[in-house]
Amino acid sequence: MEPLSCLIPKPALDVLGKPLLASALHHLMAARCHPIVVNLHRHPQLVAEAARSAAGQRDVRFSWEPQLLGSAGGIAAARAYFDPGPVLVANADVWGALDLSPLLARGHPDRVVLALLPHPNPERWSAVELDDDGAVRRIVPPGGTTVGAPYLFTGFQLLGEEVLANLPPPPAEMGAVWQSLMGRRALLGAPVHGAWQEAGTPGEYRRLVVGLLGEASWRHPSAQIAPDAQLQGSAVGAGCILGAGSAVIHSVITGGARVGPGVRLSRCVVAGEVEVAPGVHLADQLLLPGARVPLV
Repeated sequence: MEPLSCLIPKPALDVLGKPLLASALHHLMAARCHPIVVNLHRHPQLVAEAARSAAGQRDVRFSWEPQLLGSAGGIAAARAYFDPGPVLVANADVWGALDLSPLLARGHPDRVVLALLPHPNPERWSAVELDDDGAVRRIVPPGGTTVGAPYLFTGFQLLGEEVLANLPPPPAEMGAVWQSLMGRRALLGAPVHGAWQEAGTPGEYRRLVVGLLGEASWRHPSAQIAPDAQLQGSAVGAGCILGAGSAVIHSVITGGARVGPGVRLSRCVVAGEVEVAPGVHLADQLLLPGARVPLV
């Protein structure tokens, strides 16, 4: 998500008035997870604030990582915050609406279960292959040759309490844990149903927000938009300003950004305390305070 995440951490990015990590928290709350534990590393105060706002009255605890501990190490370091039982782990950089009941039904103390969807693009993401009994047979790198119908890992996984107790000390990655479990057929896949979209880059973030809108537009109540400004399939966040005669098309304006009079933006993200000069016409750009880079 660089360079956008230098300014706004990925989990706290605004998605139509909610932080990006709200989707992951919604799934955890729907599964009746208690407590909810959020790992913190970069911009910890902003991520903690976003998590509290998304969780409402739910019990949210925080595990601080001054240095990144890896996908397994971060979970291991947070074990003191968990209640007894299995742990449902979610990635905060995806947005979706998934029915995780098949995942939750397959839980076992000495296994890990991955929530999977039919794979939309094995060239882009790793693919998971399953045996007939649901055990993971193979994980194929992006672009590799797959056998049968491959699956996409959604970022949700259920860790049995024995697996949790035996995670390697940090720093450590879940990939090595998965390989060990595969050797004894204890890494399982659970095909689930629903919508899923990753938001790992600024361009994917824009496409996520614009895709949720369709051709409609969204504005935060505190945004100031000139009466003759034109919005098409765009989102304007809290504290943002659109000047007279401006046109914003399939773009995201967030973090208090200001768009001057007569500006025309197409397929852009404008974030932070930045002001787009009057009359500028831009397309496919990420605009940040002191920086402008192509948006892909």
